[in-house]
Amino acid sequence: MMSLLIEWLYPRNCIGCGKGKKYLCTLCENKLLKADLQRKKGFEGLISIYKYNGVIRKIIEKIKYEHMDDCIKEMAELMVLNLKLNYPTTLKYWQKEKFCLVPIPLSIERERWRGFNQAAELAEGLGTKIGLRMEKNVLLRKKHSINQANIKNYQQRYKNVKNNFEILKKGEKIPSKIIFVDDVITSGATMTEALKTWKEVEPQLQGWGLSLAGLRRR
Repeated sequence: MMSLLIEWLYPRNCIGCGKGKKYLCTLCENKLLKADLQRKKGFEGLISIYKYNGVIRKIIEKIKYEHMDDCIKEMAELMVLNLKLNYPTTLKYWQKEKFCLVPIPLSIERERWRGFNQAAELAEGLGTKIGLRMEKNVLLRKKHSINQANIKNYQQRYKNVKNNFEILKKGEKIPSKIIFVDDVITSGATMTEALKTWKEVEPQLQGWGLSLAGLRRR
């Protein structure tokens, strides 16, 4: 009953065109620029599904600041669909080798203020659909820092996250095949620092990065 009331008060319409009953209708999704598979030192690859602009940027802002659960689930479903269509070999490899999804953590302060971590909720939705487990209690973000999206210079972005992660399960075996999950990959500095921290504990790490959106175009 409550969900029906919420849907009546806040009807679900496409954020792109205002029509339909999805946050991103098929017509608007087909118009979106797809991002690409990036090669970055230390990673097997970084995959962003869409380019970070326009409608997708609006959707991510709504996810972050309005905590739209249904929208997060819908975006996770679209990520899975695009992985199956555009990266089928990679997806099958992840499943065969039992890779683990690791959401990029927020600082304690930011997660407390926001009430949730959108990367963790995306990872949970992905894991349910593609059969990979999520591990969110290994990596800690030690301090609150400036939002990476507000920093234009790569060197400054790297400094902003340098030494900002910590492995909580020291002395324990941690996964060696992981996929870092985030809502946006901009320069890749955040994931690079997370990868570096993980490798200090697990030198045999095979690491991928996956996000809903990124800045590079295919």
